[in-house]
Amino acid sequence: MTETTDGPHADGPSTDGLRSPEDALRRGAAHLAELHPSLDAALVERIVFESHETLARGARIRTHLPALALHFAADRLRALERAGEVEAGEGAPLRILVESIRNDGISQMAAAYLNALGEGRVEALSAAVNPADEVLRTVADVMDEDGVPLADSYPKPITDDIAAAADVIVTMLIEHPFELEAGQRVEAWDFDDPAGLGTDEVRRIRDRVRRRVQAFLDGLGR
Repeated sequence: MTETTDGPHADGPSTDGLRSPEDALRRGAAHLAELHPSLDAALVERIVFESHETLARGARIRTHLPALALHFAADRLRALERAGEVEAGEGAPLRILVESIRNDGISQMAAAYLNALGEGRVEALSAAVNPADEVLRTVADVMDEDGVPLADSYPKPITDDIAAAADVIVTMLIEHPFELEAGQRVEAWDFDDPAGLGTDEVRRIRDRVRRRVQAFLDGLGR
């Protein structure tokens, strides 16, 4: 569940040159079906179109929306493939879902640091109860400063399939919206919301998030 697969350069096809969003989505669904042969092609296409509808609902910024929907669908398909697994096997990365209100700030920071500092021990995604249109500019800027860019990240909703695939759910200023699956655990990491804050304060939040992530990783013992 690596956060770096969230953006427009992940394992979905380009939608350039196609005549309509429907063309892009169908072509993308066919490509994803090839990447996930254990899943029925009709199910893959349904998830692709459902993901597009979910992201489009209430979205004010629709640039590259089909491409984002394909990458959101790819995350969901990976989660479905893991649904039959009781727990991560020995040596497998711990799967972490970081949840927040809008997925435009602290949850993006936390997931990015988990993936960057985890040395392959964890795979993290982030998601929101009510996704924003884009990651906060100040958050993206201070993460760039620290060498952990968010260029390929975007706000996305929490879905039951992605939530069910996580081993650990980290909540940030919200409560987990679904019932826990067997073996899952929840940790609450509460930080200030960076929305509307100046760059210096967002840097301080970033540094606190990084320290919390490092403490979590140090405590894994794996």
